Amino acid sequence: MEITKAIFDAENALRDFVEASLANHYGKEWQTSSDISAEKIASWNEIKAGVENNLPPESAAEGLIYHAPFSDLVEVIIQHWDTDFQEAFGDKDIFVTYLKILELYRDPNIHRRELFVHQKHLILGVSGEVRSKITAYRAMRASNDGGFPIIEYIKDNFGNLWVPGKPRRVKTSLSLSPGDRIEFIVKASDPEDLPLEYRIQGEKWQPGNILIFDVQEKHIKRIATFSIAIRSTRKHHAYPLGYDDRIVFEYQILPKGE
Repeated sequence: MEITKAIFDAENALRDFVEASLANHYGKEWQTSSDISAEKIASWNEIKAGVENNLPPESAAEGLIYHAPFSDLVEVIIQHWDTDFQEAFGDKDIFVTYLKILELYRDPNIHRRELFVHQKHLILGVSGEVRSKITAYRAMRASNDGGFPIIEYIKDNFGNLWVPGKPRRVKTSLSLSPGDRIEFIVKASDPEDLPLEYRIQGEKWQPGNILIFDVQEKHIKRIATFSIAIRSTRKHHAYPLGYDDRIVFEYQILPKGE
């Protein structure tokens, strides 16, 4: 079980990192704005729909990248290597070898027989290396060497909290209804202490770090996402869509009485 969990944890960390990188570089709708083929996206959506049809209604939906076959995930990383992946993982050939090892040993047929000790050490080492490189890269970004503002934490009025090191998509598993109010307290910092602006995606930028959103009927959705972004007063920003850092919170918005 230790080996299975190590592979599972490394794979989940990798998928989360790939999705975050695609969203950072291509925007929230990276499925249509990136150069991943429409055929691949369609096949992932088909897998996702099949999985979600068998889940209980209250289950949170996972991101599309979680439903990509592992071989497709490797292709995406290679295809977009010159973005975050090169900086995070270093030597491409070595890292692709790590991924192929994970792909081999994630096959359940492998675990129907006892693994040799050296195989167990190999899996634990590769899994740990993948996770540690992702953690180190995120820590480096959080240290703000790039000179852009960063979010230090976000807390909503329901007790959900994001801090560095956690996935940048917060799945709250919370159901809300029209008439409810969401308040976000955002703590962010700029390397030169310049003024910052804050916003919930779709709303206006504001100087205050307390963001308030009133849920309306038009927001009713099984998985409603609220993107919390910050930016400095500089001309240039960390991401092409005009922000320097952002975190996404997910809620379920249901009609009253349901």
